[in-house]
Amino acid sequence: MEELVKKLKEANLTISCCESLTGGLFASSIVNVPGASNVFVGGYVTYQNKAKENILQGKEVLDKFGAISDEMACLMALKAKNDFQSDIVVSFTGNAGPNADEGKEVGLVYSCIIIKDKIYHFKNIYKGNRTEIRLNCIEDAKNRILKNLK
Repeated sequence: MEELVKKLKEANLTISCCESLTGGLFASSIVNVPGASNVFVGGYVTYQNKAKENILQGKEVLDKFGAISDEMACLMALKAKNDFQSDIVVSFTGNAGPNADEGKEVGLVYSCIIIKDKIYHFKNIYKGNRTEIRLNCIEDAKNRILKNLK
């Protein structure tokens, strides 16, 4: 995350997040870097569907597509972008296991990254235990943001 914070500082860009399965891991990994306060605006952890309904106004998306969906990832990112007014937003929703929630396989993760006004959608199937799945989400997001900053 040091490289991401450095690049964001150099480009004078800010970042925020909205997390579900990662439970604040992305935000935590950013703020572990000295100087992160120059770039990290804030984030939401909308872990339960109740939070997705209340904070994200996401009942319609939940009912139609489920919590583990591209549509939910996009709603999460758009809400954080609007509320935090950051240049970059990342969101994660998925299933870290051990059970297949919503009948969707363990390791299925949808993420959305918004850089300025460009939206990137991702669907991944990660292997491993809960911790490995969550860490892979964070690592991929970091690398995707860095790649798209160039």
